[in-house]
Amino acid sequence: MSRIRVLSDQVWEQTVQTPDIERWLSNFDGKVASVKEEHLHALHLLSHFNYFGSREIRELLKAVFRDLYRYPIIQSLRTANGGSRDSKLLNLLFQQELGATRFLGMGNPSESGSHLLYYFRQENQLSKRLFIHQHEILDRAPGSPDARLAIPGLKRLVFIDDLLGSGSQATQYSQKLLQFVRAAAQAENRDLEICYFTLFAKAEGLALSRNLAGFDRVNAVHEMDATESAFHAHSRVYASASNTLSQDDGREIAARYGELVSPGDGLGFGNGQLLLGMHHNIPDNTLPIFWRDDSATQWTPIFPRYNKVY
Repeated sequence: MSRIRVLSDQVWEQTVQTPDIERWLSNFDGKVASVKEEHLHALHLLSHFNYFGSREIRELLKAVFRDLYRYPIIQSLRTANGGSRDSKLLNLLFQQELGATRFLGMGNPSESGSHLLYYFRQENQLSKRLFIHQHEILDRAPGSPDARLAIPGLKRLVFIDDLLGSGSQATQYSQKLLQFVRAAAQAENRDLEICYFTLFAKAEGLALSRNLAGFDRVNAVHEMDATESAFHAHSRVYASASNTLSQDDGREIAARYGELVSPGDGLGFGNGQLLLGMHHNIPDNTLPIFWRDDSATQWTPIFPRYNKVY
């Protein structure tokens, strides 16, 4: 509890207070083990929760632009100009590349990818004209005969997202939109680079998305490895746990209650097993015992997630 209070005060934007913890712990009522043991496991998992507040998200969005977008372009421009270190020349050429780029949010305009664009534009001091909606890429609906790129001089599309988990959304985009964008560019004999940049990504999601024909580059500021999955054999969550807390028991408790509130995804969407939350929302790949708000089972979340309504 002491560790959690420090995290809440200094890292979690004071979003979790003692009464919130007590209400959340009341969900664990002895279905798997003793109430005390369940509470200890729940608190242990909560003490390893990674929450990124507004300030941290803005810094990560700076890193997306700087590390994933700007630096690779500058490097390619240097190479194309004989290894030039002329900063004025390189900046001029970079501004030309930037002007031929359009940034988009991954997913529906109401989802987190598009939500992040506002902060992405602010933090990187970018012009509003560089941001478009997906329907502005082509001059007519995707799949329409003779569809053309609607933006003169377009060289690059960059999709921004917060988390690349299983890669399912990237697959859907590749099938439903990007194949038609590719076809339009090829019909006009235009080179078009399509990038997908995220704040966080799981290794399996990265691998899947990089193999899709829709994207030329897929990168994340932070690639999450197996040690960040709560119950993986190499997880660091239980690496320093006391002898009274076993990983197997923790998994059983999380899975049992997770299935109760999120059937079929008891350990998070796609067996995500994440302990990750962000200021604007909680990914569904995170253990649902943290975020699920289910009136049917009367579950009280500690980090409420704003679910999609279809």
